[in-house]
Amino acid sequence: MSFISLTFALFFFVFVCLYHLAARFFKDAPLAQRILLLAASLVFYAWADLRFVPFLAYTVAVSYLGGLSFCIGGGYRRLRLFALCAACLAPLLFFKYAPRELHPDIIFPLGLSFFTFQSLSYVADCFKKKVEPELSLLNVALFVSFFPVVSSGPIQRAGNLIPQFKEAHRFDYGSATDGLKLFAWGMFKKLCVADRIAAYVNYVYGSADSQYGSALLLATVLYSFQIYCDFSGYSDMAIGVARYCGFDVGKNFDHPYLAQSVGDFWRRWHISLSSWLRDYVYIPLGGSRVALPRIYFNLLATFLVSGIWHGAGWTFVVWGALHGLYQCAGRAAKPLLEKAKIPAAVKILVTFCLVTFAWIFFRAESLGQAALVVRKIAEVPKCAADFFAMRGEIKTRIKDMFSLNDGSYGYFTGMIVTLLLAFGMCLCELIVGKSKGIEYIKNKHFLFRWVLYLVLCFVIFFCSESGMSGNFIYNGF
Repeated sequence: MSFISLTFALFFFVFVCLYHLAARFFKDAPLAQRILLLAASLVFYAWADLRFVPFLAYTVAVSYLGGLSFCIGGGYRRLRLFALCAACLAPLLFFKYAPRELHPDIIFPLGLSFFTFQSLSYVADCFKKKVEPELSLLNVALFVSFFPVVSSGPIQRAGNLIPQFKEAHRFDYGSATDGLKLFAWGMFKKLCVADRIAAYVNYVYGSADSQYGSALLLATVLYSFQIYCDFSGYSDMAIGVARYCGFDVGKNFDHPYLAQSVGDFWRRWHISLSSWLRDYVYIPLGGSRVALPRIYFNLLATFLVSGIWHGAGWTFVVWGALHGLYQCAGRAAKPLLEKAKIPAAVKILVTFCLVTFAWIFFRAESLGQAALVVRKIAEVPKCAADFFAMRGEIKTRIKDMFSLNDGSYGYFTGMIVTLLLAFGMCLCELIVGKSKGIEYIKNKHFLFRWVLYLVLCFVIFFCSESGMSGNFIYNGF
């Protein structure tokens, strides 16, 4: 069930009515609400495909029994941990990395990567005694299947989410309105920016061999904004839904394209995954407490895991390796960079260029296509010479150089509208770059706030590219 659908709107309306009534009329309100939450989560997940539910149930069972196993005394604790991790990972490894001929007709279960990582974190935290193993199967099932985050995160930790299940959540006007604002902002980023950009990026990358380097360069830069607006838009909606219900599931993005280094970028981008990899891959490998060569190995290994998690193709391996190399280079050059006193704007620009270059491999269908895109982008200076050698008015030459002719994308005007919407989104990010967006809005006069709300609703209604689209990039991971 997609967040951006009338089905979800009806589902959520019925759910919140029952949820808040349970808090008011049941003596054991937390238990009643947990039962409703689990029922709603199962309906939400099963709506995608009933065949996916057994995998969710399997992960719940492994998590619950795995946690309980660490209540039992005896040896072989580490061996039990490895066995449980292998059991958690088995479905993910099969669906992502087994040869396609073994399961050509089976669809990748929705959210499998995300709830598998949550299950792994729960088992590992029980092993390390960071959390007490849950005796309640209901609580563990909710932790794994919590519907706002089950399909694409943010990845949750048991120590944060499970205690919230044990509290009664009554209707709170502040939380409800904050949730709706986050949801609306996520819709804007997804429908009005990401989806409009996607139409152009898909066309250009789909015919890369016949494109000018200028068109591929524009598509690559725009893809940086597409994937950000698509995934952060989803995260905003998920966080908004959870907050409406009274839950705090953290934040997943913190203005990543304002980062002044690639390391800073990863502290701001997909925060729940970055922190997961830090705590369950990088630190167990030794983290930064070892010799410098081993630190570099740990960084490379962690980002290779990140790349492989995103997909089985070599393009994802190269993407992960690039970010690992960026991190190693940044760490090695840190003393020199600190002495150089480089302006913040230059650092931000360089970081954006490095991240955008890596996105080529993330977006490309193969290493061959990625190499083609890189080669053609390197020919952009030649494209500039071709531009001035062309005949005709400037507008016609721009259309040719950037593939904005009739029948290819949304025409020249469509690109202008898309760029204006993306610029508006970036301007908002810059304005609230050092504060929380919700808090920034709350501090404004009520008339100013309502004008903003109406403008946002107007733009979503009239400028969305694909209406009630529910296809998010990270649903595929």
